Amino acid sequence: MTPHAEVSEVWPRDGRIVIRGEIVAASATAKARWRLRLTSRERKRPPARVRALGKMRSLAEALSPAARPRGRFTVPVTLEGTKFEAVLPLEPLVPAKALPREHWDLHLVTSGERPLRLGRHLDDMPGKKRIVTFPRQTVDEPSRVSIRPYYTDGDNLSIRCLSRDGER
Repeated sequence: MTPHAEVSEVWPRDGRIVIRGEIVAASATAKARWRLRLTSRERKRPPARVRALGKMRSLAEALSPAARPRGRFTVPVTLEGTKFEAVLPLEPLVPAKALPREHWDLHLVTSGERPLRLGRHLDDMPGKKRIVTFPRQTVDEPSRVSIRPYYTDGDNLSIRCLSRDGER
């Protein structure tokens, strides 16, 4: 079995998305500092001068939210044995200048381990993209954007953001 992060619950409400699940076929230790990494499929990589620093995350955290490179960021994860919980606030998904459409892929990451893709594969229900629909939430500042988790064709969990600027 391919190591991955098996999603058991997704709760999009109250201005955040709570994701719970279990690490499958990988070494999950409470001592490891696991984080949920979100990577945008649409955003370009940061400029070469920023990549050359080799400390993208610490640099990004030092920048103001409006100036922060938006192609990738992480949030903390709580781990109990192999079970995990991540609480994702919606604000980091919405940059000052929102793209018309943006998709975020989700991975659990820690040092020394291969990134684990979040998905739901062990429930004998393939094709969740056409079956499971999560509620949409809307963020109004700095741009009006609707945010909705969804399952991909491969039953992995991702997040879709659609710009709603001009709609009120």
